[in-house]
Amino acid sequence: MGKRFPVERRVTIGDVAELAGVSKATVSKVLGGGDYYVSQDARQRIAAAVDELDFQPNAIARDLVRRRTQTVGMVVASIANPVYPELMAGVDEVLGRNDFTVLFGSTEGRPERESDVVRSMRQRQVDGVVLASVTMDHDEVEKLVGSGLDVVLASRHLHRADLVDAVVVDNVAGGRIATEHLLDHGHERVAHIAGPQNVMPFAERRHAWWDTMVERQGQPDADLEVRVTESTVDAGADAAARLLDLGTPPTAVFVSSDRLAVGVLEECSRRGVAVPGGLAVVAFDNIWVGRMPGVRLTTVDSRAREVGRLAAERLVQRITDRWEGRPATAPSLTTLPARLMARATCGCADDRPPPTGYDPAH
Repeated sequence: MGKRFPVERRVTIGDVAELAGVSKATVSKVLGGGDYYVSQDARQRIAAAVDELDFQPNAIARDLVRRRTQTVGMVVASIANPVYPELMAGVDEVLGRNDFTVLFGSTEGRPERESDVVRSMRQRQVDGVVLASVTMDHDEVEKLVGSGLDVVLASRHLHRADLVDAVVVDNVAGGRIATEHLLDHGHERVAHIAGPQNVMPFAERRHAWWDTMVERQGQPDADLEVRVTESTVDAGADAAARLLDLGTPPTAVFVSSDRLAVGVLEECSRRGVAVPGGLAVVAFDNIWVGRMPGVRLTTVDSRAREVGRLAAERLVQRITDRWEGRPATAPSLTTLPARLMARATCGCADDRPPPTGYDPAH
């Protein structure tokens, strides 16, 4: 074989090629593990050179040759929203178990930011993306899939179910359960604070409230619905103020997210409006804040950690199938059943017998 190299210098792929008497491209092909023809003699000389020089291949460069990086991107709407850390924990649990690294990005609900974050992740050669923030239209998502990127939606889905896999909780059933629960308490003026309607779960929860009210009481008064453009505590407080300032304010409200509901509770506290005596509240998400003593927020569980786990498992399967040359299966929508977590803000005592769909793991 060729010359020896001083041990203090970092060994390169060029050193291996020179010692083995082959080109750097040939070494790259062998170390990259691709399906390339390289003679058995050359492979043996490369293996001997690697062993003699104690060559440590650059993992990133090797994986790029193999067109894989063992990295997955995850995009959420807002890291400040307590529901997303739960979702991220579920994703990270599965990806860590499968030796993937996760890159996280937060969009703050802005479509232009969403596109930038996804573009940055693609430039970093991620093997796939979990999208938990989707204001993108179908065409944009279709472009991502068409580029060869594996995409799974978590806690979000599109009108078109044939584009990508999605894992969600049943937002329609959850919205209906929440509204019916307040009606069953005897409330007639049940208001709704609706989240941004360009986000499918919020749109579905709003339609569930409307349809349930129409079925049970007839069309609700227009002033009982307040739509917000962002799901924040401040937006929830402002929406609550609008409802409480009505000539005939509602006696109950279904709030489309727990984060908005925290704002509702804050506004009620500022005004001295008792909850649930002055305003009964049911929300949607089941974030940890709502479980705290003194809050005890009645809410529909979005099952965020479970959604994250299932979405990550689906993505890993997609990526593995692609790497191993298996044909892609048709996209699927996985819908988890909704369940009400009955606590204090709706008027239920904590020791009240659980209603249908209630899960005691709260």
